[in-house]
Amino acid sequence: MQELRKVVTIGVVGGSDLVKISEQLGKSVINEYDYVFAENGLVAYKDGKLLGTQSLKSYLGEEKLKFRSGMLNVSPIGQNCSQEERDDFVKYDKVFPQGWDKTYCLRYLEDFHEIHFFGDKTYKGGNDFEIYESEITVGHTVTSPDDTVQQCAALFLTKQV
Repeated sequence: MQELRKVVTIGVVGGSDLVKISEQLGKSVINEYDYVFAENGLVAYKDGKLLGTQSLKSYLGEEKLKFRSGMLNVSPIGQNCSQEERDDFVKYDKVFPQGWDKTYCLRYLEDFHEIHFFGDKTYKGGNDFEIYESEITVGHTVTSPDDTVQQCAALFLTKQV
């Protein structure tokens, strides 16, 4: 990937936190890639430096999210809602706000005219689906890390010869 990095900008996006991404890709991951987007881009790094963060607590506010010693109390409609509002809310089953999938990281890449995304779970319901299908990206399905390297080399390194 470092050969590829000489000719194109490389970013990594994962749903996990930076600790887990570092376990998977190496402790120096934030220095080996131009961008690293942990937690779908809610924690973003560029050139090894923190670029931006977002959290449920700051997004929803204290009224809708309470951290307690033994639990996290999430009330997206607010702690003081009516019973009718509570009953209506039972139908809602998403734990994170809309748009907080992997497409969240794209807000940091607005200056790029072409963004290629490589992912293995690009099918409907997979955690790569939204970014794979995004009109902002060119999506590629991969089957393994080796397949990713091969597809990247074929697309970007052979053009340089």
